[in-house]
Amino acid sequence: MNSRIFAPLLALACAAVQAQTPASAPYTPSWQARHHLQLLVDHAGLALPLTHWPLPAAAVEQALADLPGALQANGQFTGLDLEGARQAVLRELDARRTQGALRLQLRSSAEGLTGFDENNTPGSSLQAVTAEQRVAQGQAVAGLTLAGRLGVRVEQAPNSLQQEFSGSGSEARYPLRLEGTAAVLGWEGWNLQAFSHRHWWGPGWQSSLINGSNNPAWNGVGLQRGSARASASPWLSWMGPWNFDVFVARAQDPLVVSNQPQGFLFSGMRLTMRPQPWLEVGLSRGLQTGGAGRPSGAKNFVKAFFGQEVNQNPGDPEDSSGQIAGYDVRVRCPLAWGQCAAYTQWMGEDAAGQLPLPYKFMSLWGVEQTYGQGRYRVFAEYANTNAYSLPWDSQPQFAGYINGVYSQGYTQGARWVGSAQGGGSQVTTLGWMDAPNQRMVKLHV
Repeated sequence: MNSRIFAPLLALACAAVQAQTPASAPYTPSWQARHHLQLLVDHAGLALPLTHWPLPAAAVEQALADLPGALQANGQFTGLDLEGARQAVLRELDARRTQGALRLQLRSSAEGLTGFDENNTPGSSLQAVTAEQRVAQGQAVAGLTLAGRLGVRVEQAPNSLQQEFSGSGSEARYPLRLEGTAAVLGWEGWNLQAFSHRHWWGPGWQSSLINGSNNPAWNGVGLQRGSARASASPWLSWMGPWNFDVFVARAQDPLVVSNQPQGFLFSGMRLTMRPQPWLEVGLSRGLQTGGAGRPSGAKNFVKAFFGQEVNQNPGDPEDSSGQIAGYDVRVRCPLAWGQCAAYTQWMGEDAAGQLPLPYKFMSLWGVEQTYGQGRYRVFAEYANTNAYSLPWDSQPQFAGYINGVYSQGYTQGARWVGSAQGGGSQVTTLGWMDAPNQRMVKLHV
């Protein structure tokens, strides 16, 4: 799914004239707030994609404001506390906007399997984030709005294999990061932003195969739709609620293997949509380009973006990039079946000269269900990070996230950008959540 697919989607999205949405800081919910949001999507008709984080905070606020004043659950689920779910999310959004935060984590340096809204650092960390500042829409000049906040984080080095430390950057024992910082310029419904944050792209609770919580924050610049409402354009209205995000960031990998192309650029692209109330679809792509000893510059970046000179044969010009792309789908059960859903995510290599589609997929499969008037959620999730991992694949499997171009693998800060388990693994996770009491229990096999 190189830009032979993504470029037309980007052009179509940018051509759609949007109603002005004020700029707002990126928002990734806590796992409790995500649970409440999913309850509202599945049973109250909340028009918001939920497999794409962060979203602009204003997009989430708009979707909640569009809900009716008296929430009614679909069908037989009259006991669901949907108003309680809405208020829980509104409290978190208000706190993120109006209050600063100080977060302290004390833990050993033992590795763990990082899931959604979990700290990536195997060790202790301290983070401070200011309240969000927005320029009110009435104060906007020439339709431009502004928003931002400042964050800073100091942590133990996240690379648990590193033995020697030096300096204050990626090689430091206690690196200082700007995680939580964002500067956003809004215009015509689009947010141009400089940021330092992590992402979560996909429907899973334990793993994202493309861009997850396991790595340090990306420091980058990007363009994201400021709203998630369905488009009024006849060309895009079929997508339902949707969001598009594209960014470029510089990796902060310490040196862990010989001839490693340090300082490469990472580019991420994601389009998420809900064409039906029961269906959410995501298309994602990640590119590694440049870095020490690798072809770089604008010309090489353009080649990589358009899927040229990828997976080259010996004797051909050097590969322009390393690429990963694929799809994810979440399907809510028919209401007669209960409060359940199923999801899957497939991520593979660029097809390089064949059909403009990825192949050699790693795969993730999951099911989830809520009960107890929406208070509890249970899920079972299986992630196979081997290529050719789909049940009907007949080719021999081999470890994903590794290629001959970027010898350290698909990493940021020497940590896997996708699933925390890394390549060549199969992990099944059983999870139980009690959102009001902020309790979660997970078993990994």
